Amino acid sequence: MNFTDILIIYLACGAPFGVYYFLQNRRKKNFSLIWLETIFIFAFWLPFALRFFLENKIRQKSYYVNPNNEKNLFLIQKQIESILRESKSEVSIYDYREILDRYLGLTISKRGEAKKIVDTEKEIFRITGHKQVELAAICLQRRNRKRLFYHHTLARQDFLQFIAKLFKVSSDKIKLGNLSVEFVKLLDDTEAQTALEKLFAENSQTDKQIVVKHLEKDLWNPNKHTPLPVNPISTHLPSMTARANLPLKD
Repeated sequence: MNFTDILIIYLACGAPFGVYYFLQNRRKKNFSLIWLETIFIFAFWLPFALRFFLENKIRQKSYYVNPNNEKNLFLIQKQIESILRESKSEVSIYDYREILDRYLGLTISKRGEAKKIVDTEKEIFRITGHKQVELAAICLQRRNRKRLFYHHTLARQDFLQFIAKLFKVSSDKIKLGNLSVEFVKLLDDTEAQTALEKLFAENSQTDKQIVVKHLEKDLWNPNKHTPLPVNPISTHLPSMTARANLPLKD
């Protein structure tokens, strides 16, 4: 491999960064200036690539406090899926995956709150010639956040309803409860955690069964097994008699 081959490979790697920079900034700066900056980034793309990957890494870390959370969430999903396979639930595997993926994605998006207005939110207002681009972008972001919170609430309700249905037919209720609570803890969804803990507490109180052993040895004791007194039913029906003696309507 000679110098020409190395130069071609180097410029081929820098071309995507130059195109990306041009498309992101073509409306913010002078056209001739943006061309010069694009050529410069195309020729010396290593510092720009390093900054680009660092910013992307920081953006991804804003979703999870713990970098191992993504792996733990995936393992919990698979364990709940195995419980679903063993149970006789009416929910299919595909519906379960859709419910969990939607809840997971919306929860992550809700946590990743934007610190500032990004250029893509301003783009539509620049094209339409809006007089206050910054203010309009802030209002658009606020509306999008409200919609995100609304859809996240619906996704959480679907997730909780699925866990409640699976809990009723699951043979390993303790394991399912621990996995579900751990899942929402990793997502830092305190409302879902409270709802799950309340659900499992109520079911643990109502699902207790009294087991009676050796019934054949439990002999009748007249002093112990006295039947409860029952008030006799009156055979007099004054109300019916009075109703029967009412004059008939014409």
